[in-house]
Amino acid sequence: MKFANVIIPLSIDGVFTYQIPDELKDDICVGQRVVVPFGGKKLYTAIVEEVHNRKPELYKTKEIYSILEDYPMVMSQQISFWKWISEYYLCSLGDVYRNAFPSALKLESETFIRKTIKEIPWEELDEKETFVMQSLEIKTSINLKEVEAFLAKKYIIPTIRSLYDKNLLELDEQVIEKYKPKKITYLQLNPDFDNAEIFKNALAEIDRAPKQREAFLFFIQIQQQRTTYIEKKELVDKYSQSVVKGLVEKHFLEEFQLQKDRMEEYDDNIEDAFQLSEAQTKSLQEIEEQFQKFSTVVLHGITGSGKTELYFQLIEKQISQNKNSLLLLPEISITTQLVGKIQKRFGDEVGIYHSKLSQNERVEIWKNTLNNKYKIIIGARSAIFLPLSQLGLIIVDEEHDSSYKQNDTRPYYQARDCIQILAKQNKSKILLGSATPSMESFYNHELGKFGWVELKERFGKINLPETEMISLKKPTVSPNISLELNEEIKKNLEQKHQIILFHNRRGFSPILECNSCGHSPSCPNCDVSLTYHKATSALRCHYCGYSMALPNRCPNCHSHSLETKGIGTQQIEEEIKILFPEARVARMDVDTMKKKHAYEILFEKMFLHEIDILIGTQMVTKGLDFASVQLVGVIRADSLLNLPSFRAEEKAIQLLTQVSGRAGRRKQGKVLIQSFEPENPFYLFVKENNYELAKEAILQDRKEFFYPPYFRLIEITFKHKKQERVKNVATITGEYLRNYIQDPYILGPEEGLIPRINNQYIYKLLIKHPSNKSTRNIKTYIKDIIEKLMQIQAYRSVKIDIDVDPV
Repeated sequence: MKFANVIIPLSIDGVFTYQIPDELKDDICVGQRVVVPFGGKKLYTAIVEEVHNRKPELYKTKEIYSILEDYPMVMSQQISFWKWISEYYLCSLGDVYRNAFPSALKLESETFIRKTIKEIPWEELDEKETFVMQSLEIKTSINLKEVEAFLAKKYIIPTIRSLYDKNLLELDEQVIEKYKPKKITYLQLNPDFDNAEIFKNALAEIDRAPKQREAFLFFIQIQQQRTTYIEKKELVDKYSQSVVKGLVEKHFLEEFQLQKDRMEEYDDNIEDAFQLSEAQTKSLQEIEEQFQKFSTVVLHGITGSGKTELYFQLIEKQISQNKNSLLLLPEISITTQLVGKIQKRFGDEVGIYHSKLSQNERVEIWKNTLNNKYKIIIGARSAIFLPLSQLGLIIVDEEHDSSYKQNDTRPYYQARDCIQILAKQNKSKILLGSATPSMESFYNHELGKFGWVELKERFGKINLPETEMISLKKPTVSPNISLELNEEIKKNLEQKHQIILFHNRRGFSPILECNSCGHSPSCPNCDVSLTYHKATSALRCHYCGYSMALPNRCPNCHSHSLETKGIGTQQIEEEIKILFPEARVARMDVDTMKKKHAYEILFEKMFLHEIDILIGTQMVTKGLDFASVQLVGVIRADSLLNLPSFRAEEKAIQLLTQVSGRAGRRKQGKVLIQSFEPENPFYLFVKENNYELAKEAILQDRKEFFYPPYFRLIEITFKHKKQERVKNVATITGEYLRNYIQDPYILGPEEGLIPRINNQYIYKLLIKHPSNKSTRNIKTYIKDIIEKLMQIQAYRSVKIDIDVDPV
């Protein structure tokens, strides 16, 4: 008797053992998708983790219902990778599977099926389909368990899916795949027309329908000119649906369908490699030399130095060795522009994978990667989960960026760190590129773990932009634009240059306040003030999504003296439009970039110089390369330094360095940084582009106060709608862990920075552990106390999240 351990997409620890029915025992293998019953009457798509002969002794096993493919959808090394993530980041295998696998490939849970109002074509049904429909003639709806009485488990899902496709069944909870291949309808000439006599008679017949004759002759004409199939849509667009339908019904044309990849093929010209500068050539040679000694090399290249071209040269070398490459980018905002460059260089050998793709597009990228269609995968952090093979090189661009860390759902993984395991599995090399490398990368280099290469010259020997500090204590032309910035914007507009203005807060104003009583409208679900969005005349919570119309008077004292405090990108946009009414102004933040192609449209407008001034949040700091941008203005730099995080200084210098790098990509540009404390020594690092000196100061503080990279952090977050209960659980956990961890290496529990979000009270514990020692024991203690807490009925409803290496 054979058994299979499977991974189910639920937040439950471990794998689950199922019996393999005799009719499936020769067909099943590791990595396949199978349908299994779990928890009553639910069905799930599971992944086979192991096939064995060990019968469980403590419980009776259920049987696997069916196999969804006759080949593995997940490779065995991927499952090993999932296991490592599960162990290191203290989450279940199901959490990893749910996050890693395209949701369109997972079947929905099921309950009942019932027939539709469509008349049943009994003569077209096979035996299994007939059994199901006969059962539904007797009962209004049936459970899938009932179908087992007359159908083998192997055939249940395929039979139901077939009847659903024929529109004979309705499912209360659909047991069908969300993914359906995209199919294109094509037209071809009736093969009988190869006979000249038949063709002649047909033309005579069609004379009575002049529109059809015209369309038919047009089809023959284009068919002779092309070697590819002709889409039905092309003929319908030129004539009409009824004309084409008439030609098909009269058997002049025949329809057929072909499956089409949703990812559009690149059909433009392929560009040759650029000539490297002397500095680039030297750096490329050094990278190759460092790869002889280290598996991971850091490329510290200043903004505009041409790191991207070095990436392309290294990828070309991998292709010549018949190996594939993975290029990770922090966000889609960079992906959009870089995808165009990489496709111009490598054509259809590029696969693109990121969160903006539809579920069906993700499935096609997954399947194409599995079939080794791509030589290069370019994508955001989730691309590490693709079924990658023959992987020779992994490149992480802007490796310092916090977007590589997942914060919103388990597993809370850091893609930059996970690729170390991926590289070991594939014997790959890693290149970490950045103008402002992370403190962790500096530390690993100093320990002798990472190689290091410098590229300190901008491509074309262009000087870095001139940086100037502007005091906001002096008079300004508007609330947020200084005299100096105003003059520089005016000068650049006259010279037909483009300008980028950076402020790291969206909305119009963070706070609406009553001048009479001081009341500020706050979110009823969270302990935060509502943000004013002028475009929609609404107050919105950026944490739970709650919104309300802008009040005319104070809800507390009914006064009309309401005033906005603080600034957001919308307010800056309004000020700029008043100061420069002739300028074409655009905004780039979460609110304006929601639609799928919003990035592409904005970049196209910037490229065509249809935008003069671009205002944005940190989206504008990353990787954008526009030749006409000569001026960058930072509206209020102090807001970056005043964040309650041990990483505040590091992130601030990275953001300011990156946004400064957007200016003067073809000739020297200028950067104006506005601040209430322009004399702050921190700004000297940015002004002189001395990241090395900034690094020394930051690392000294980190070492003194036990923070990364010298110490690893584990943050435990507790959430519940009842404050007393969540506080009790957090306190008990802290007391238990203090038996093994002494102060100052454990902090808390304390209320979260925002004590309540979405009606959930939040408490946090922070654990520090020397980075040169294993965290295995610490993690065991954490798992032990959580397991004990979950045995107490009253505490099971408290949500506990563990974030290893928080950012």
